[in-house]
Amino acid sequence: MLKDIRNLLNGSMYGMTLVIPGVSATILAIILGFYDGLIHTMNHFREDVRKSARYMAAFLFGVAVGTVLFSRLITFLIDSFSLPTMLFFVGLLAGIVPLTYAYAKGAEKRIAPREIALAAIAMVGLYFLSTGFTGPEIVPADSAGTVNISVILVLFVAGIVNGATLVIPGLSGAFILLVMGLYPVIISTVSDIGTFLADPRNLELFFEICLVLAPFGIGALIGVLFMARLMEKLLRDYHKQVYAVIMGLVIASIVTLFQNPIVYQSGTSAPSIIAGAALCIAGFAIAFFLGKKAK
Repeated sequence: MLKDIRNLLNGSMYGMTLVIPGVSATILAIILGFYDGLIHTMNHFREDVRKSARYMAAFLFGVAVGTVLFSRLITFLIDSFSLPTMLFFVGLLAGIVPLTYAYAKGAEKRIAPREIALAAIAMVGLYFLSTGFTGPEIVPADSAGTVNISVILVLFVAGIVNGATLVIPGLSGAFILLVMGLYPVIISTVSDIGTFLADPRNLELFFEICLVLAPFGIGALIGVLFMARLMEKLLRDYHKQVYAVIMGLVIASIVTLFQNPIVYQSGTSAPSIIAGAALCIAGFAIAFFLGKKAK
């Protein structure tokens, strides 16, 4: 019973971080010490089906609870205080860089040229993806009228990519959604789940939720299962190279985050800038401290 409660709490904290752009849920999993167990359970589920099913049931229920409850708070903060909120996320991203750098250089005192090249390639790749890709425009309040076959396909592909990020340390699935232009509709739809649970007779809202989350969720499941196996092998055989790529992605995320209109939607007044700067420093301190614990 205690293990189930712990798995549920771990899942809840993991779910909370899933809706925060720039915050890696897997970094939290590493810090809290359940990342290896989670990956092992997913990759070796059949070795002990009963034990694995119990572990995943408690964990996934916690993820669902944390995601649904926290999505409402994040939606409010971004709508009302987008600049300070996003600058806090920028600080969190910046605070992750020293951890990824330490993993990329390994036991050596300096990072090797090969790892530098991999980080640079990842930085350039994500930057051009963020500037050259325009996601479909889906109005969160009117999903049923804006979701068509092409949008469903994009949601499915976005789900695969997002699912893959759930097991890649240092990479934020919410940020990838932000880059693809899908973050507002996904976070709004997840938030609507709480509204539907309060009034289950609202079948129209249920239909809108399913239109968005069904293709996204199926894609995410495929991404998780595929990437879990791949990451287990890559982290075992190419540990430094993997973290060099992650470092490049994190640095590029900081740059591209400032180019997204969502950052400035609530205005850029002097108090917002001052509050944002303070929160950015706080975010860096938090991520840096947690990163030192993860080493």
